[in-house]
Amino acid sequence: MIENTELASAMETRGKGKAIDDYCKRVLSNKDVVSYILEKLVLDNKGYCGIKESNIVDESIPGARIEYDKLYEVKLPKTKIFVNIEAQSKENPGYPLINRAVYYVSRLIDRQKNKSEGFMKSRYGEMKEVYSIWIVMDMDVKKEEMIEVHTFPEKEDKTLMNIIMVYPLKEDSENEVIRFLHILFVSDMEPAKKKQILEEKYQIKMTRELEEAMDDMCNVIEYYERKTRVEALAEGKEAGIVEGEVNTTLMAIEKIEKNMNLSREEAMEILEIDEGLKTKILDRLNRRKS
Repeated sequence: MIENTELASAMETRGKGKAIDDYCKRVLSNKDVVSYILEKLVLDNKGYCGIKESNIVDESIPGARIEYDKLYEVKLPKTKIFVNIEAQSKENPGYPLINRAVYYVSRLIDRQKNKSEGFMKSRYGEMKEVYSIWIVMDMDVKKEEMIEVHTFPEKEDKTLMNIIMVYPLKEDSENEVIRFLHILFVSDMEPAKKKQILEEKYQIKMTRELEEAMDDMCNVIEYYERKTRVEALAEGKEAGIVEGEVNTTLMAIEKIEKNMNLSREEAMEILEIDEGLKTKILDRLNRRKS
């Protein structure tokens, strides 16, 4: 149960989407989580020398400021690559998501010119590969593939621009990274169970920051579930002024029974119905049966 009124106030101010976005960014700040994602989706379990978090704000083009969720510089034995990771709650936020991903990888290429970590002058052969990974937690149209890869140019030795769209919606997926991301971002599993699986199966060290992020996300879900229940009850009470106390309360009971899968007694307990009204409602129900 949420007791932290400061947290509840923050969620009211920022909204559910922002709260989830904050959770995703905090999870993607964990080096073990990022390493696992990179090893499975980018490096194909090959070795790397180090991962460094980069500045997420790009103001290199006047009037076209861009802010990534997360941006990493990954050092390989002979070169380096740049990896952007984005968490998106909806596949269709009002525009084609793939278009935004194309723009992001284009900017990651653009920012390399005349930079020490990129290439100088006309040495385009030294351009570094860029990746943009999108973890999408909902989809408009059911897809056969839970991971979509888009590359340009399509060469075996080097693909400069790489977009990876991941839809971690299947808990029982045969793909290990889908199951991993499902636990982190989609599953409503109890936090303690999540932590146990992440530590034992995926060797994710449960740092204080990661543990707090997972607990806060549980609070976000619980808060909005409770808010929905309160609003439903409020609608029932307001309607009772017009339709009559017994009829409206009975409707509210039936609604709670159906939507929340509770018994009649549990529904009455949630509504805190006094004994006098409860007697009248039970009498009405008995007359219906007869």
